[in-house]
Amino acid sequence: MQNYVQFLNVGFGIINSNEPVDSWDKDAAMERAITLDNPDNDVKIIGFRFYEMDNGTITRQSGVYYILGEVFTYPKVDNDVSTFIKNTNSNFEVGQELIKIMKPFTMVYKFNPGDEILDTQSVLSNMKLKKEQDRKIKLEEEIVTYKTRLVNALKAVQTAIEDNQFNNVPLSEIDGTDIKALDILNDRGQFSKHIDHLRNIRVEIMNIDKFIKEVMDDL
Repeated sequence: MQNYVQFLNVGFGIINSNEPVDSWDKDAAMERAITLDNPDNDVKIIGFRFYEMDNGTITRQSGVYYILGEVFTYPKVDNDVSTFIKNTNSNFEVGQELIKIMKPFTMVYKFNPGDEILDTQSVLSNMKLKKEQDRKIKLEEEIVTYKTRLVNALKAVQTAIEDNQFNNVPLSEIDGTDIKALDILNDRGQFSKHIDHLRNIRVEIMNIDKFIKEVMDDL
């Protein structure tokens, strides 16, 4: 037996709507659905469902997990639903629950037992959290790499001076003067550029830490 998730794409963009999964993990499937959703390529995911196959036959299937929507019970509906029913000549039984979806346009479907509207906010927060955590790691790696380059450049200057190889000391003319300054990593004599760059990265990391704390406090 193999489990699958089927993404419900109402756009005309071509995607692989069916993907094998290890389990019926709603949060993982919702994150994947949100990732696949791409209006620029006319991929518009409204939800997904799970199913289980055995020798080419569907043996079990979940309800539809909608990413967004609003539920009404026919015939008590709102203007959007009434207009949709009229324009499409749809027929629903009295007492039938309906789901109205406004993205990317108004659509109305039967909301059957087992269907569910998911709370996407927590998944979106976790996606943003992971993205910022990954960005923090890259920024911390950038600091280490930049410091290493800076130290190696300064050590090269030290070695040149100790070996009396003064022509190997990188110097740069300061505009409008006859003065030459030490040129480290093409800073043209403005060493403060390195300090500012490292400081700016540290500020970004501090902002990420603040964001991570706020998200974790809300979870």
